[in-house]
Amino acid sequence: MRPARRRHRRHPRRRHARALAPRGRPRRKQQRVARHARRRAVGRTPPNPRRTCAKAVIVTLAGHVDHGKTSLVHALTGVDTDTLAEEKRRGLTIDLGFAYANLGDAKASRVGFVDVPGHHRFVHNMVAGIASRQFAMLVIAVDDGVMPQSREHLQILSLLGLSRGIVVLNKIDRVPPARVEEVRRDVGALTAGTFLQTAPTLPVSCTTGTGVAEVRNHIALAARADRAAGATEPFRLPVDRAFTVRGSGTVVTGTVLAGSARTDDRLVLADTGTAVRVRGVRVQNQDADAATPGDRAAINLVGVSAEEVTRGDWLLPAESREPATRICIELAVLADFPRALKHNHPVHIYHASSHAQARILLIDEAPMPGGVAARVDVATTSPMHVKIGDRVVLRDHDLATTLGGGRVVAIGEPQGRRRAPGRLRLLASVQPDDAPASACAALERGPLHADTFRRQWNLAPERMAALLGEAIEVVEIDGHWLAKAALDAAEANLREHLTRHHQQQPESSGLSEAALCLGDPAEATTLRLALHHLATTGTVRVEGGDYALASHQADIPNNVKRLFALVERPLDSIQPPSLGDIAKRLKRPFPAFEREMRALPAFGLAIRVSDTRYYLPARLLEMADQAAGLAAQGPFTVRNFRDATGVGRNVVIEVLEHFDRTGFTRRSGDTRTIVGNRNAIL
Repeated sequence: MRPARRRHRRHPRRRHARALAPRGRPRRKQQRVARHARRRAVGRTPPNPRRTCAKAVIVTLAGHVDHGKTSLVHALTGVDTDTLAEEKRRGLTIDLGFAYANLGDAKASRVGFVDVPGHHRFVHNMVAGIASRQFAMLVIAVDDGVMPQSREHLQILSLLGLSRGIVVLNKIDRVPPARVEEVRRDVGALTAGTFLQTAPTLPVSCTTGTGVAEVRNHIALAARADRAAGATEPFRLPVDRAFTVRGSGTVVTGTVLAGSARTDDRLVLADTGTAVRVRGVRVQNQDADAATPGDRAAINLVGVSAEEVTRGDWLLPAESREPATRICIELAVLADFPRALKHNHPVHIYHASSHAQARILLIDEAPMPGGVAARVDVATTSPMHVKIGDRVVLRDHDLATTLGGGRVVAIGEPQGRRRAPGRLRLLASVQPDDAPASACAALERGPLHADTFRRQWNLAPERMAALLGEAIEVVEIDGHWLAKAALDAAEANLREHLTRHHQQQPESSGLSEAALCLGDPAEATTLRLALHHLATTGTVRVEGGDYALASHQADIPNNVKRLFALVERPLDSIQPPSLGDIAKRLKRPFPAFEREMRALPAFGLAIRVSDTRYYLPARLLEMADQAAGLAAQGPFTVRNFRDATGVGRNVVIEVLEHFDRTGFTRRSGDTRTIVGNRNAIL
């Protein structure tokens, strides 16, 4: 017998390449075609500036369980969105389902459908599929009529800010026309006062196809609407799915809330801060150059595995990341909620695809009954990634029903007491839809940290400069915005305080920052910024940590004058000797000498840079100028500074650490940059 031929297993990619190409093609061309097909499958094809995806509308289907939402999507698109085995077995939607289609004529936009669960046990999955820019389709089966989840889903759609939609009366083939009209009247009562009050109500049968074309036409009209705004803001995508595509890696999906993402963009996952790179982008299940607001996007990522990403995470730029466990919201309690909310009321909070347990912290002491709106604090058990203006939904922890929702108006722990009058006035001034007006109102009450404001409002850096326009005159000091009028008043206050102190204690070198900057947090910060501004402009000087008017000359005691006369010459160097060496040279006992030397900084005669080394102010300023020269070329290291000054490494480290402490430099790893005024080192 002839020996059996040994069969070699082909590499799966090569086998895939042979299957993609018709017979007779050269092998190299087959492989090239296969590579191109694989890349297109996950959006890895290099960006083509001429290739853009049609603008789209995303339709969210909501309604009670078994009212035919999944069947309606199938009738409109031909896609079965129930993909889980358990969904097939139980005949109900458990998790989010997605389908895409081109509706209407050739110029119509592409439409994405999000099929959300109707069962009350899966409301958390339902909320994860909704974004405020989506188009709502409330589905009600006429044989059942309006049911509990019909009502709750409409409430959730309203709380999340949806403003467009239609109502579909499904299963009309099962009932007589009179029943359809009866349910239509019930729907009118249900939607009264909501965003669906004037929306079309369309009768449909997915079994016979009656009315499906009319639904398709209404959605196609919505798809022709103008594209959502917000593409200039920093990118935000709440992750609702994460999976691995063979040959490409991790893919996350979600609805883009703001900004745009393109191939090679650098982003982070908000929960962990993990840095990732965008390998490819698909929107509405098609290759695209960018994902923009309103898109259903699939982002192929490099730098993270799918197992490290969970629903509720966020994809955004590193500079936008600001996790918070305390927020303030404008809460509207539903009129039919049966309980009055009390302080520390336990809830579940839903924000886009994320969820956390939390407690409501009432600002007003009185309980909140149904139908009431008020601003409340919310303390969460895990960090959330909200921005001001975002919408959240709250569900009662014990009753497992929706109690209300609202918009975020403040982020982070309050400074001082939660119910302090100043904080209440500030919260009342926030307008979630108007960042400039909110900034002006905040500046009337105190300084505003510009970078924090930008992150919390999700504003692009280039928008910050033009944010206020001509509404209010602002001065920027140490990264803070301060109204010019407030700065002038604070500086006048400080000058008056220092003048009075110099008159009463002429021998004193000045007052410390802590003594000058008293008051509530906002007032103290205003005074501190004004004090730094006075120092920068030369109106006041800093001597050993004390501030004095530039014109003031303290009366120096004779014993301090004699000591300075002894040490001035050895200190007159860019590398002065240590205190121990000077004490030996002067034959003075070190403990007593060290105590005497502490008097020099109080009169501006010397600067203490470490426990064992003092500098003359002029010499230390020389060192600061050397550092500024290096920083002009980029971040510098200890070695760079040592080589530039010719000073020993240990002394260089002491000087640089003094620069760091006084805010002149900032250390990042092994490098430093200049961030403050050189006078701060004095």
